Amino acid sequence: MAYKYLPLGVPGYPSTPKEELIDSFQANLSEYFSVATSHQTIQEEVTFGSNTYKNINVRVNRGINSSTGEKRGDDYKNILFEDLTHASGLGWKYYFDSNYWLVTFTEIVKSLGNANMVRRCNEILRWIDTDGTYYEEPCVIDYQIERSRDTSGANNPVVPSGFFDIYCQLNERTKKIKGNQRFLFGTADNRVAFRTFGQGINNIHRTETSDIDSGALLILTVGGNYVNEITDDLVAGIADRYKDYDVFTSASMVGALSIIVTPETNDIIESGSAVYDVRYYLGSTMLSGSFVFSISGSDVPTDHYSFSPIDNNTFYVVNNAKYLEDTLDILCSGSSGSRLLNINLRGAW
Repeated sequence: MAYKYLPLGVPGYPSTPKEELIDSFQANLSEYFSVATSHQTIQEEVTFGSNTYKNINVRVNRGINSSTGEKRGDDYKNILFEDLTHASGLGWKYYFDSNYWLVTFTEIVKSLGNANMVRRCNEILRWIDTDGTYYEEPCVIDYQIERSRDTSGANNPVVPSGFFDIYCQLNERTKKIKGNQRFLFGTADNRVAFRTFGQGINNIHRTETSDIDSGALLILTVGGNYVNEITDDLVAGIADRYKDYDVFTSASMVGALSIIVTPETNDIIESGSAVYDVRYYLGSTMLSGSFVFSISGSDVPTDHYSFSPIDNNTFYVVNNAKYLEDTLDILCSGSSGSRLLNINLRGAW
């Protein structure tokens, strides 16, 4: 039957000129997306806050200030997704080039392209919660320390001063951070301490105005503080580790006794290996003690790794093939306490 007028729409085809233009743009983008030197395979969190990662193909371009055109350097990158509907946004984390990256700026609302500005995480927040559980979270620390100055007096005392902002993902771990909480940064032989201001927890950046749970980015304002060599763990970089904790419920600590694993990183790249050394410490003093090492409750297939104890304090792990769905969990059991080490078998970067 002949139509007097053209049908309004055909199932499976764009029904409006706008949809047709979007579909054409997506088709052209997909056709040429991988034909670029900026095309890279990186890792993205499986779900927001999960701290587990999967491979995705993206374009990684230099970070440019959209307002001024200023080139931001290697600490800023712009990630472009092939799929215009790819889920991402403020606070999401990525991993590439041996660094974690945090989305701190987006231009995806009512925008045809799908891209995020990420910033390189240049430090790690480490802390012990009130129940003795150890947490850590990659974070971004601003370059400039504001108002850092000496306080003069009769004897010219040097009082800690200066402050800066810390950016990290707002998740179930970082929601435990409270005002007045202290953190240590720097190397083991040169730690510096900073304290979160009482009203320095900025967790009110909702991505949806009426959704109370839509906050994704946490900004902490911290100020200079003293390093306490008695209550701070200067080796592991954990402030107040030995303060007000007579008995820890965490398996990694017993009273003021701690179990330190070196190297600190839990990441092994594909085809890489690592030798881990496990020791007891009392404050910054290493104590004698032996451990038994074993795989504990891990779902990583055995052909993806090689594991071998070397002696009572060291063991050896080889990443035969990346595995991103679970961590390789190694239990370090000792007579004075135990610690569970979670090793990430990453890809080739």
